[in-house]
Amino acid sequence: MIRMSFGLWLTILIAILLQGCASSKVSIAPVAPPVHHAVKVIALAPGGGVLADAVGIELANRGFTIIDPSSTTNMLVRLNLNEVEIAKPEGLTKLREQGIDAYLVVRAAGGYDQQPQSASSRMNSTHNGQLLAGVTWQNGFGGQAGSVADRVMRKGLSEAAIDIANALVERMQ
Repeated sequence: MIRMSFGLWLTILIAILLQGCASSKVSIAPVAPPVHHAVKVIALAPGGGVLADAVGIELANRGFTIIDPSSTTNMLVRLNLNEVEIAKPEGLTKLREQGIDAYLVVRAAGGYDQQPQSASSRMNSTHNGQLLAGVTWQNGFGGQAGSVADRVMRKGLSEAAIDIANALVERMQ
């Protein structure tokens, strides 16, 4: 009887402690009109860092052709475009003429533990400039920074990239 009581109290205590923890969160932009063209080739914007590269790999694993950031940079130089001009209709048209269906921008902020803390991604159609998918991601937390509970709740680079890629693909369907 005492053991059962102790087990019950321990379970209740763990449940209370875990309520202070939160897993990672993904937020997806509101639904836009359906895409009228297939998205097969995606160019990654320069400057997205390792998280952008990881998201690109995850999208490639799902069957998309990914133009890596260095190739995108070379293409932008050849097309005489900078990062501001690429978001304009004329810039997106030039990318479409190169066979690119979408332009993906991924930006991330690192946390205290060298894991990603938060990220945002935006994918625009090169056909009409429409936002195809917009995703924000925030890492989880649990208790005091660096605690065992916190380390258990936080995701690493690969897991963050999988969450973001899944949300982008879900949004494009």
